[in-house]
Amino acid sequence: MQFSKLFLAFGLLASAAAQKIKIMPLGDSITEITCWRAMVWDMLVRENLADKIQFVGSMTNNPQNCRTQSGSFDLHHEGRSGWLSINIANQYLQGWLAATKPDIVQYMLGTNDIAQGQTTNDIVASYTKMVGLMRASNPQMKIVVDLLIPLSFNGGGVNTLNQQIPGWARQQNTTESPIVIADCSTTAGYTIGMLRDGVHPNEQGDQLIARQVGPLLIKYIKDLVTERGL
Repeated sequence: MQFSKLFLAFGLLASAAAQKIKIMPLGDSITEITCWRAMVWDMLVRENLADKIQFVGSMTNNPQNCRTQSGSFDLHHEGRSGWLSINIANQYLQGWLAATKPDIVQYMLGTNDIAQGQTTNDIVASYTKMVGLMRASNPQMKIVVDLLIPLSFNGGGVNTLNQQIPGWARQQNTTESPIVIADCSTTAGYTIGMLRDGVHPNEQGDQLIARQVGPLLIKYIKDLVTERGL
């Protein structure tokens, strides 16, 4: 009898874990060595959603020692400092998706590609490939694509890519697997003064990214909570 109760308890725990909505924060150092993810977590706590989700990814580092108002937060992410969108699309993303099976992917990528002279067309092509891989992993994948924050150098390359992303997203968007844009660009008020080193956000910059990304994730999460009856 005791064994039956134990098996039932383990089964319920496993079921609860399987039901959690999985979110992959994907990107480069602007995802890895920044604190906006912690700020988004606080938003999820305030919406009573933190216990219904988990961040996923093979990375769990916290080099900026980010803290949340609510205590701890899920450190998992797939932010890779210095990595190119082109390389992630062609060599790594498929394996990361297979290992974690996310329901939602949120990403900001292309900054390093621009810094290393990759063309806008090649970066957008990598976005298209990534969306294809995401949908192959999960046909109902929900996707948040960030417009890039500015750089203190080569701002023209960032602006050109940001101008291309909305039209590309409209073409790629489907009812089954929607794509929404988180505007983290200068248009949304992001200034060079919000960079701590000319590339990465300071606290003000983190706050702006969180304000732009958080509500979109919350909308997706609430849709899935309703759909799954969580």
